Amino acid sequence: MDLGTVFLILLLVIVAIFLGVAVTLGILVSRGVIGLAKFSKPRIESAKRSALKVRASSSTGPVAEILKQRVALQESLEATHRSLGVAQSTGQYTGNLESVFKTLQQTAAVMEHQLIVAQREPEPAVQALYAKTLSVQVEQITQTARGVRNALASAGAPTAEVDLKDLTRTLEIEASMLKNWSKTYTDLGED
Repeated sequence: MDLGTVFLILLLVIVAIFLGVAVTLGILVSRGVIGLAKFSKPRIESAKRSALKVRASSSTGPVAEILKQRVALQESLEATHRSLGVAQSTGQYTGNLESVFKTLQQTAAVMEHQLIVAQREPEPAVQALYAKTLSVQVEQITQTARGVRNALASAGAPTAEVDLKDLTRTLEIEASMLKNWSKTYTDLGED
């Protein structure tokens, strides 16, 4: 091997190591950024909800009513989302409740947009009209969300009571059959 070949091999090894380190660092940084974004998103949403609650309690007039409707809408959907998630994670039958909730979320998104428009309305009389009109629709959405949670709760209840006496009797029969089978099997081995 001449000196040029050795130099070329060393150069290729150094480039391969550099590329390996660069790719590894790139993956670690991207996963860290994505992980940080996933970790911080719920906290940002929580901070926004808390700020909205404070604004709703400190405001007066029709703006306060609109802000309270936004808070009620968000809290109701969040509670329903958590309930549905828990039910699904435990394997509880949810039927069509997930699709009902998705439709409810879409409707709530439209309502949230309308509430924001109402909140930004400069004239208090128009804001009051918005607050009155939209409160009926917000109440319908929150009632439907509560209905989804109630349906999940009723589906989570036991469907039939277990008769423990029958279960105990069945268990005793099975135990006696196993005992007899074991005795018969042992007796066959002695012959």
